[in-house]
Amino acid sequence: MHYITIIICCSFLALCFVVSRNVSRFKKTHGQGRENLLERESEANSVRKADISSLPYIRIPLDTLPLTALSACGHAELADKLCTLSEKKILNLSMYTNTDLKLMYGPANLDTLSACDDAYADLILLLNKIGKILIDANDITDAEQFLAYAITIGSDITTSYTMLASIYADRHDINHLDQLIRTAETVVSLPGKTIQIKLHSIKSGLK
Repeated sequence: MHYITIIICCSFLALCFVVSRNVSRFKKTHGQGRENLLERESEANSVRKADISSLPYIRIPLDTLPLTALSACGHAELADKLCTLSEKKILNLSMYTNTDLKLMYGPANLDTLSACDDAYADLILLLNKIGKILIDANDITDAEQFLAYAITIGSDITTSYTMLASIYADRHDINHLDQLIRTAETVVSLPGKTIQIKLHSIKSGLK
């Protein structure tokens, strides 16, 4: 029953995350005037294909993340998923619209770049799920490693921040908590403000 609850919660989280990313991109696109939008789209469709080999692809540090902790709590399949993801090209492109990407790299690269961004979304969702499972298994140290890594690669999943903040708060680690709040203040996507409010609430609850 416990695992069914985890699956339902993670599925709901994934749905909310996808919706949030799509809404953010919708706002970026439709915040522009219609004429300007059409002009930029026309310009974007004529851009020549650029070399994208030197973009800042994310390399998952499998050698430093505690993958064995997942086997220890009966979730070796999550380590396998992480290893599979590590073989893909991963980029966080959530701050760009499709038009932006075509303007920068050409429409011929759009499918490839979209696949890289999809892999990024899969990665931060997986790291969030791993963090929750390890916390439920009372493996706080390893959960912290996965969640901290998620934040370093730009995750904007609210629960990744709040789970990590709670770990810091439980041990009264104000320095790391303040650093996490400063990182949250750089999140420009839709969940940014919510993350900041929740982190400040966690900090204010310390005695």
